[in-house]
Amino acid sequence: MAQHLKYFFTHKLSIFIGLVFTCNSLLFGSWITRIPDVKDSLGLSEAELGLALLGAPIGALMIMPISGWIIARLQMGRTVIFGSILHAASLPLLVVADSFWMLVGALVIFGYTNAIMDISMNAASAVIERKLKKPIMSTCHGMWSIGAMIGAGVGSLFVGYETAPLTHLTLVVAAVVVILIIVSGALFGIKETRNLGDKVFAFPKGVLLLLAFLAFCILIGEGAIADWSAVYMKEVIQSDPFLTGIAYSGFALLMTVGRLSGDALIPKFGKQKLLFFGSIIASIGLAMAIIFQQQYVVIAGFSLAGLGFSCLVPVLFISAANVPGYTSGTGIAAVTTVGYAGFLVGPPFIGLLAEYYSLTVGLCFVLFSILLVSVLSLKIKFN
Repeated sequence: MAQHLKYFFTHKLSIFIGLVFTCNSLLFGSWITRIPDVKDSLGLSEAELGLALLGAPIGALMIMPISGWIIARLQMGRTVIFGSILHAASLPLLVVADSFWMLVGALVIFGYTNAIMDISMNAASAVIERKLKKPIMSTCHGMWSIGAMIGAGVGSLFVGYETAPLTHLTLVVAAVVVILIIVSGALFGIKETRNLGDKVFAFPKGVLLLLAFLAFCILIGEGAIADWSAVYMKEVIQSDPFLTGIAYSGFALLMTVGRLSGDALIPKFGKQKLLFFGSIIASIGLAMAIIFQQQYVVIAGFSLAGLGFSCLVPVLFISAANVPGYTSGTGIAAVTTVGYAGFLVGPPFIGLLAEYYSLTVGLCFVLFSILLVSVLSLKIKFN
């Protein structure tokens, strides 16, 4: 692990694309700490919040099927930088919305721009990985987790000190734009050499469809923890206000540890074993949070779940990027398109379960989806 990280942090391209991943999650981690504030300010029920949160995956799904074409036309490096700046600019819209439908519209824009940034940075990571002839995808996702941890942790401080949401998110945007300006020179010229027959539209089938369904189940879990962990801590556990975002911060911290080790673990143990044991560990952590409803045990449970989730998405993305007959962007977009449907199904379904039963029951649905990943991982052969 140490040798791999030393290699990663001595190459400008790998460091800079890793920082883009960090920027993406800084935006995301900052937003999740403000979800309870937005819920309260608009007077939304759990079901209404779940429906509003549909906006982000709807926006993402609008662009994902053609994202491979966009990357091919605009070129990969340009798409990474321009998409990232647009996504940063969309963040403050989430807290200035003054009605349910304005929030939905803001989330559509947020999801739309995030999809462009997300797919292009993952595709760029795969291209850089092939150029360097060293695995970097999992470490890049580790950098994403670092940003999520920082965003959630710092966001909790802003919440605890009752900083206005708009002030908080504007400061985050300013920091992200500065980072993007710094890395733009090195990343702007990244291109992918593709074969004439490579597809640029993302319609998953065959092995891509199998990978996509696993992503669907996994992203139900990741999305649920992101969208509902702060609400769970505040309303179910009734935690200290300073701990509201710490459950997700702990999730991101342990995810970071796992992902920074992933590029060394994947070649050693194989993708199938990491998916199986990772999903089992995630299930144990979620079960802890559901059964033992005490704030520090819940934080520990979500943190353990983060360790379990850590290598699941990187394994799927690097497999998708190397499926023959597709460009890296298109393969990742195909898996991500179906995977993001997990975000589409998860928030409203969990919200409805919370409305008519309890948020605890909603998290049981998440637990079932991750257990399904452990079963299916034994049946699939990965690239």
